Amino acid sequence: MTVDPATIPLPTSPTVAVKTDDQNQTAQLWPPESGYFDGLSILPTHKTIIPQDRSLIKKEDTADPIGEGKLSEDELPWCTRFDFLQDHGYLLRSRYCPGWKASWLTAKVKAPEDKIVLKTPHLIDAIRISDGATIYLKHVPSSSPEIEIGRFLCSETLRNDPRNHSIPLLDVLEDPSEPDHVILVLPLLRRLDMPKLASVRECVALVEQSLEGLAFLHEHKVAHRDCSWGNIMMDSRAMFPGGWHPQQEFRAPDGQGLKNDNSSRTAAGGVRYYIIDFGISTHGKDQSIGLNGQERAPELSNKVPYNPYKLDVYILGMMYQHFLVEKCNCPDFIKPLIDYMTPASPDDRPTIGEALERFKSIRANMSSFQLSQRLRPSERESGPTRVFRDAYYRLCDRWWTLKPKKTLPPLA
Repeated sequence: MTVDPATIPLPTSPTVAVKTDDQNQTAQLWPPESGYFDGLSILPTHKTIIPQDRSLIKKEDTADPIGEGKLSEDELPWCTRFDFLQDHGYLLRSRYCPGWKASWLTAKVKAPEDKIVLKTPHLIDAIRISDGATIYLKHVPSSSPEIEIGRFLCSETLRNDPRNHSIPLLDVLEDPSEPDHVILVLPLLRRLDMPKLASVRECVALVEQSLEGLAFLHEHKVAHRDCSWGNIMMDSRAMFPGGWHPQQEFRAPDGQGLKNDNSSRTAAGGVRYYIIDFGISTHGKDQSIGLNGQERAPELSNKVPYNPYKLDVYILGMMYQHFLVEKCNCPDFIKPLIDYMTPASPDDRPTIGEALERFKSIRANMSSFQLSQRLRPSERESGPTRVFRDAYYRLCDRWWTLKPKKTLPPLA
């Protein structure tokens, strides 16, 4: 089937548009030395080389820079999969349609959407033709534990459990060009720090949901082994009803600057957090070996087996340290929980169930006044400015928490 690239719709959300403020900042990754961000996770610093039959792409078409309207080497495999994916109900952006011509070469276009490139070779966005929803397609080896574990966690008995915070696996496609690889279909999620948390209430929600989600995994004998903050994302459809561009979160689906009135999680009625990337996870194993993962836990070894469940407890505790304390300036209420979860010796750490109970006891003693406390920025504020902003935020928090909450359909 021949498709005119000009007729392909831009990435969009199936919901309504929204009025917003510019967010023209680029995100800073943490820790930059541990990996690169792929839109669904921060991965170890090696990139999968995807061998691909590129006979459909003329060699001379790839010789020029991307700015001159050419695809990068990393993008070419997806171009060859365009028709296959369309036949299976998924439409790539116009940039990857065979015969694509760069819009900015023939017309003066401000921030052309088709100039936005992939962040990483194995992950691309697409539109699900059946309902117009934007989804991710992830190219992984057929041997990846993501497949078996994803199917298990999305089984009929588990998928509707409210404690299940694992990213839904929507579909698995066999890649005809690479029999040893498959393409996972995943929902569009947003990274934790875009925007940052704004209050203690929002910190509490993140901690509660992440502990609950990891406890659910452990209850069903799944150890994640890399549950750092790059691998926890949020369903922020309520915050950005008009959607955002999957490859550049600070842009709208049409490639222009993202604008939004509900940049606060609390103002949007809260968000749901999901644990993603089960690429090094295990199911039904009480011992693991290996050095993979973003957090350098003390027990990691290629030779000496360790308990992957106690490893998860340490990694999640360090996630709170790195993201909540160091990045978001979360108050000290979280420090006792972090210390409880991160002893150097795995034998001294609690189970995730015990950590969840400890957090619940902390939460039970927190007042509404504490929950409405604003997280203060890293830059210095004068005394009067701080007092005014604190008071103003408390009033906003009070109003937001009294407003009726919109109920979104589950990710599917």
